[in-house]
Amino acid sequence: MSPRSSIAPVVASGTASVVKLLVATLAFIGAYAGVETSHVASVQAPAGVAARTQPVTLSSESVPATTVEAPAAGTIAVSALGVSRPCHRPYLIRSVIDNPRPDSALSYGWRLQRWSTTTRTWRTYLTSHSGFAGRSQTAEWQPSVVDNPGWYRAELAVSGGARLRSARFLVSC
Repeated sequence: MSPRSSIAPVVASGTASVVKLLVATLAFIGAYAGVETSHVASVQAPAGVAARTQPVTLSSESVPATTVEAPAAGTIAVSALGVSRPCHRPYLIRSVIDNPRPDSALSYGWRLQRWSTTTRTWRTYLTSHSGFAGRSQTAEWQPSVVDNPGWYRAELAVSGGARLRSARFLVSC
């Protein structure tokens, strides 16, 4: 096999990838320009009738693929976000937090706990802390469990308040 013949398939596959990327880029630019451009449509009026121009504006809105409703205050909702890799489970954990003193900052912390069959207790697996100022906020957290199947639950601790716990959920591979 000559060195020249071994390079040809690589160059051909690289050229195909470049062409695909170019076509995708042009399609994106065309779609973007079509959405962002404002057009003014005018109609030729018959003789003796005043011509009217009516502007037409095209627009686009971003809509999430899935809509997750905020849980009721005092509860924690856990939703699986999908599988990105084998045994990699991302979750969306949400709760509504009411601040009794909206003029002051309120801090809170999330904790993802895993059930230990050895100690027969809930053990901390991941944590996250945040805060906000204002009357109420939907707090969200997106932890991922990687290569660690078992029973889990989420816990929310609000400064000066009680701890909330979600129902337990099973992570499997």
